[in-house]
Amino acid sequence: MQVALQSNIWKYTVLLVTNKRVFVAILGVYYLTIPGVTPFWIGIFLLAGNGASFIFDIPSSYIADRIGHKQAIVLSRGIIFFSTFFFLFATNVLWLVMGSILLSMGFAFLSGVGSAFMHETMRGLNRDNEYTAVMGKVSSVGFFIPAIMAAIVPFSVSISYKIPFIIMLGLDVVGLIMALSLVRPAVSPEHVAEVSETKFLEVIRQGLALRFFRIATFSGVVSALIYAVDGFRGPYQLLLGIPVIWFGIFFGTGRALAALLLAYSGKIRHLIGNVYSFQRVQILVYGALLLILGLISNPWIVVIVFVLDNALRYGLSQVDTGYQLDIIRNHKFKATLISAGNQIQNVISMCAVGTIGISIERFGYQLSFLIFAIVFLAIQIPLHLFTYRNRLLIG
Repeated sequence: MQVALQSNIWKYTVLLVTNKRVFVAILGVYYLTIPGVTPFWIGIFLLAGNGASFIFDIPSSYIADRIGHKQAIVLSRGIIFFSTFFFLFATNVLWLVMGSILLSMGFAFLSGVGSAFMHETMRGLNRDNEYTAVMGKVSSVGFFIPAIMAAIVPFSVSISYKIPFIIMLGLDVVGLIMALSLVRPAVSPEHVAEVSETKFLEVIRQGLALRFFRIATFSGVVSALIYAVDGFRGPYQLLLGIPVIWFGIFFGTGRALAALLLAYSGKIRHLIGNVYSFQRVQILVYGALLLILGLISNPWIVVIVFVLDNALRYGLSQVDTGYQLDIIRNHKFKATLISAGNQIQNVISMCAVGTIGISIERFGYQLSFLIFAIVFLAIQIPLHLFTYRNRLLIG
């Protein structure tokens, strides 16, 4: 059983590789190749995706905790396959909306589930104290290989914008095979009984009692606002005169840096210290990057900012997850609690992506980014002070 369980680590690594969308570097520009698509519609596509996440995130994770995390991962891979299908054969905005919705639905079934599944795997191997370090290395590979592919794939757009989506469809098949081959960690009868009897509202009450949502809210706001700005990376770079074929190089560079950061997640967490120091780092770094976007329009500086944003947002993800799991610990509904925290991100993202799409059409990219930088700082500084003042309750 231990050997079979150990195989989950490399299988999940392959799964993470197939999770990454190799077409994301050119997705914003691909949208513009479809008749009738404008920056406003790009905001609608992002809004549709976040709306689907909002609707399905918590229910899907609650269902996953009840039916089993492996089954939920398999289901998610099937849905993601069809999302790529819709993007590949899109001829109008409706198909793009459906692709966005299905993609978000698929990842909703992975929200918190993958982390919970691997945490249970590590606990089954008696290595749960190594979770952040091991998952950092696993995620590093999961980012590095797609980073290389993302850098190469955009060169194929000179032939057809459809090629990246054809490649992704093949990778989705591999991901589905890996999901089916995962080994389910042993679960005690007591665990099954407790999960079956626990109601959803009771899970939320337990999360509130743990003070989990205070930390999750901060992380959700960071992810939501940075995600909203990042969604317009491609169109903004195109407006600045940057050739599309270079988008993959820039995107791949960011993911390669993210892979490097992920590989050292354990050491980075040790260097940063506690979760409150991590929050201060995020405020300073992301606040500075957003302000630069809002104040400087030099194409190469903009490229560097988006590369760093890409690297940090994903490269520090396992550090962030590690802090959250420290609070949840051995809770039976890990996936549900993590997804409930992610709903903060979904709610803010729905508002942010629609707002920034309208703002760009009215005020332009640069002023819109400056407004978002100010909003980011205005929200996160007070939120950090609130969680810090209540640190003894969390501790």
